[in-house]
Amino acid sequence: MLISSKKILCLAISALTAFSVCFTGCGKDTQSSVSATEKTTAVAASQPVTKAATSDEQKQEPTWNYSELKRKSADISNTLDDIITSNKYRGTVYVKIGNALEYIGTNGFSDKDRHTKNSTDTCFRIASLTKQFTAVAVMQLVEDGKLSLDDTIDKYFPSYKYGKKITVKNLLTMTAGIKDYINKDGDTNTYAYNESQIEFKVSAKNSAKKNKKAVMDWIFNQKLNFEPDEKYMYSNSAYFLLGDIIEQVSKTSYEKYVKEKILKPSGMMSTGFESTDKLAVGYQDIYDNVWTLYPGVGYSATSLISNVPDLLKWVDALCTNKLVSEETFKEMTTPYKDNYGYGFVVSEESNAVSHTGKIDKYNAALVFTKDGNQIYIALSNYSNSSPIALFNNIQKTLAPFYG
Repeated sequence: MLISSKKILCLAISALTAFSVCFTGCGKDTQSSVSATEKTTAVAASQPVTKAATSDEQKQEPTWNYSELKRKSADISNTLDDIITSNKYRGTVYVKIGNALEYIGTNGFSDKDRHTKNSTDTCFRIASLTKQFTAVAVMQLVEDGKLSLDDTIDKYFPSYKYGKKITVKNLLTMTAGIKDYINKDGDTNTYAYNESQIEFKVSAKNSAKKNKKAVMDWIFNQKLNFEPDEKYMYSNSAYFLLGDIIEQVSKTSYEKYVKEKILKPSGMMSTGFESTDKLAVGYQDIYDNVWTLYPGVGYSATSLISNVPDLLKWVDALCTNKLVSEETFKEMTTPYKDNYGYGFVVSEESNAVSHTGKIDKYNAALVFTKDGNQIYIALSNYSNSSPIALFNNIQKTLAPFYG
């Protein structure tokens, strides 16, 4: 299951909005060092993971009490350790506020049987954060003149009866009206399919190619929920179709395109679509209706695997225009309908963007300001660990240091 429906995304927006005068403030730190502490349940950064502010950044007025953040950084790190433990959050957590505070915390096991604990380098399935990569791939092709956001998708799916009504931009902004192939409409706790449903011919035994075709067939046989561009409704199906469009335009597989055009240029060597020995084993804390990821079913909507260091490289690549131009990134992070841009949830009250995700037993959240000055990442391999609940508690700890 993905925590990525409109209902859940709104929780992420609310969390950002409520703290827009604090965590998502626009000010820059005028300090240059990063604090370091260590604890049993979590480890704070011993060296800066992200680059120091540039001279241009230092000229801007700060909105945080950076000197106080720096002075109390050890106490803050200890408090964050306690928050992670008390919230029973198992995974890896990262918090950055300018150059005054940089914290990395880990908790829980990546492999219980081998008694291996989660670490900074542990990889997790990042679920719907995959959509940001898909959106960047689309916009790269737009910048190259190979694709237009105004293209109707009958150009790529000529037999799809609604293709003439739906544009590439509708897919990016989730305004196409296409039914979600993972969650049933309006019900984030009920899945659109399971193994027993004959109409949806996906299986753990199938090849990725066969499962992908089954998903595509299912999507194309559904009626629209509403007329394209009428409103926003979260749909994994929209981003699934974008992956196929990327393949048709680039004449290579979606996975290869992302690897060559996004991951390699960003230096994200631990990120990919295949399981490695770095991938944490997923654990189910309590009984819940866990959705199993079959080969090929996640695809361009929710299949990437990554870790905190690589996601920091991702944020840096976006904020420094390594992958798309400044103008394109601005377009991607401008809300279209209901605070959703192109693969990003956008807080209109601040300069922050975000996305959350949940798939199988993994949870993920990424929040950052568009200048890369403030970042929150939470990744988990335990089904009941909530990045949003953790984020809310971290906000309360940091709030007194704003202003």
